[in-house]
Amino acid sequence: MNSDGSFALRYIVPIPLLNTDNNYPKLLQRRQELPSYDRKLPAISTTYEKTLTFVENFKYNQQKTIIGKTRQLSQLPKENDSDKKPLTPQQLCYQLNLKLEYLIRTRVIEQHRVISRSSILPTKPIKSKTLSKDPLNRTIPPIINRSREKTMFSSSTTTINTIVTQEDLIDKESIGDNDEACEEMVEEENITFLQQQPMTDNDPFEMEDEEYEAEIEEESLRGSESDVDADSTFPLDPSILLSDKTRRVGNTEIKSGFIPSLFEHVPPIIRFCTETQRIEPLPAPLQKMMKWKMSAITPNIVKSTVLRSGFRLINGDEGTDWLGTWSRHMKPNCFKAIREYQKINHFPGSFQIGRKDRLWRNLSHMQAVHSRRDFDFVPQTFVLPADFLLFKRVFEETADSKESKWIIKPPASARGQGIRVISKMEQVPKKRPVVVQRYIANPYLINGHKFDMRLYVYVPSHDPLRIYLFDDGLARFASRKYSTSLKSLSDRFMHLTNYSVNRYNSEYRSNNDSAACTGHKWSLKALWAYLKTRNVDVADVIERIKDLVIKTIISADPFVNVLTKANVRRKYSVHELFGFDVILDEQCKPYIVEVNISPSLHSNSPLDINVKGSMICDLLNLSGFMIPDRRDILAEGPVRRKAKLPKSLIFDRRVLPQSLSTDEKVKHQYFSQRYSDEQVRKNILDVLTPDDLRILIETEDEFARRGSFERIFPTNQTRKYLKYFETPRYYNLLLNEWITKYTRNEDRGISLLNGFCKKEIHLQHPSVDPNHMWTHYQKNQGHVSYRENDNSNINGS
Repeated sequence: MNSDGSFALRYIVPIPLLNTDNNYPKLLQRRQELPSYDRKLPAISTTYEKTLTFVENFKYNQQKTIIGKTRQLSQLPKENDSDKKPLTPQQLCYQLNLKLEYLIRTRVIEQHRVISRSSILPTKPIKSKTLSKDPLNRTIPPIINRSREKTMFSSSTTTINTIVTQEDLIDKESIGDNDEACEEMVEEENITFLQQQPMTDNDPFEMEDEEYEAEIEEESLRGSESDVDADSTFPLDPSILLSDKTRRVGNTEIKSGFIPSLFEHVPPIIRFCTETQRIEPLPAPLQKMMKWKMSAITPNIVKSTVLRSGFRLINGDEGTDWLGTWSRHMKPNCFKAIREYQKINHFPGSFQIGRKDRLWRNLSHMQAVHSRRDFDFVPQTFVLPADFLLFKRVFEETADSKESKWIIKPPASARGQGIRVISKMEQVPKKRPVVVQRYIANPYLINGHKFDMRLYVYVPSHDPLRIYLFDDGLARFASRKYSTSLKSLSDRFMHLTNYSVNRYNSEYRSNNDSAACTGHKWSLKALWAYLKTRNVDVADVIERIKDLVIKTIISADPFVNVLTKANVRRKYSVHELFGFDVILDEQCKPYIVEVNISPSLHSNSPLDINVKGSMICDLLNLSGFMIPDRRDILAEGPVRRKAKLPKSLIFDRRVLPQSLSTDEKVKHQYFSQRYSDEQVRKNILDVLTPDDLRILIETEDEFARRGSFERIFPTNQTRKYLKYFETPRYYNLLLNEWITKYTRNEDRGISLLNGFCKKEIHLQHPSVDPNHMWTHYQKNQGHVSYRENDNSNINGS
């Protein structure tokens, strides 16, 4: 250590980050004047007092530009004017470090731009062999070999930090041999000095700013040098965070940030809320992991929903450790870059029903394989130019009838672009790709206006297939009364119901009340209420719509499953919201118009916000976002560090479907080959393998979070749809039998699964319990099955 104190002074004078004013060159000049090896102790004290005065002035000048109007600076600790004794180097170091710590706390100096003093102190022994007890009489060799570069370094390994440049770094080869002795002496003198300081009731530097504490916690997590297991040291109580209690403040509901699982040893999922609700903020270490990747088409209603839950919005160039995104559809091979804890709002291959030409091809194939009567919900369609000759023949046969109206659509367009109604063959393009569909000339009219319905269908999984239908939606009306006259075919305001088209009509009237049947846009609930007053069998219409939705999604199932298995690391990462456009004819028979894989979520009225806001909230809760494991984020880095979050709160890949063990593959093959045998299918629940348990747990947890969504597949009435799958899928058979058995006694099925979860059977891969091995069960057919004695299992667990 330098006995004259200049060594300490050279490393504890802060340099401001902003050099746009005159303070920066003044501070640099003052800093360069301090390290003089020939100064006496009185000169050091004088310079120290001037430096403190300058630091206080600098803090005052930077208060408005750096700290902001809302931050009030507390007063720096004042010097004891009565004590005129010169300070030792250790006293100087301690005092200035207190000032510096205050400047860091008040944001005058940013913490991440400072370097630890421990990294610049001499690390080799001092060559002086004799050390005096008086610190002023110690000797230290001169500092040499300074670097001319002034590159700034950053670190955050200690609590007391200073700002230095490379010019100030010491040549470690020039230090002596007694560094440990010097450090012990300095430490003793610091302790003695601290004991001599007057004790006060209120610490002026006590950390009271929660924002600063959160920033310090975030900075320490960024460094993350410790490898201690977080479960024993992390100050997070899962029992508090997983509380599902709701409290009310005025008209606002305040809920916990997590939705706990129904089962033990299953991590919770992140909660999302509507505008009338609030989320208890999660601790900073958890919120630090919650990042949402923005895209060019991310709707504002999605942004506001994720922000209310504590997510931080980031751009694509800010890192790859995000949890979710709402973006455009990607090419299938792009899904390979999605990590297993991330979620994207599309399935690879969903364009098979999102494009109008592919939608017709798939439904046409289903009509050919099964029967046209089962798939009669789509009007007669032709894809040109491939079907031009066939279309021409059909057109000529009906040219003189009322069915001579056709509607032309581009195969991959939206918002009514390029759509027109025709009645003459000359109006049909011969080379440009289009979809020509028979026009429904007798639509159901309300107040003389044509309308269609926008239904929101959510698919969280394709294998097993699970389909949810939101209980509300939109009814969109044409803004001009309907006419069957051929002269009106060019009137887009009469024949098209798209909001993006009709809003330009001066006759268009908006509707801000979700319960009102006025204007040219209603909520779906208001439409059902209105149709009931017109003696329409609404329940039958809804059932037909569900049938239409299920069959349409099944038609694309083989393509989506093949592309998902080839390009997605984990099925957890993909989910999709579809916008089904359905129109009713005068007999209230529903017809599919098109399917949107990126339905518009633009909300420009209270009606849109009410319908789409609650729908997005329930959808995100249904999707099941989880806090990722830090080891998953750092897996691609040079070092794999231990988790810094409680294991019960973070993403656990063991609870999700995994690659099958040999025993599970045998069971899958056995039932897939015998799916048509009803008696064999019932035995699928006799032995539940760990993979079976994971699928059932995921399904039951998901169903409990459905909110205003209704699961329309699978149900106890959807067994008839299994024949429409191109190949029988084991998981669909499993869920069908499970739901059929426990649909009227859900608590009994949940208790059975929870009994297995307590034993952690669902975490095994492969199974080590013979009672959950299919091959072992086949060898012992005389054993009693779980299907017949699940009550005993519940009581025994």
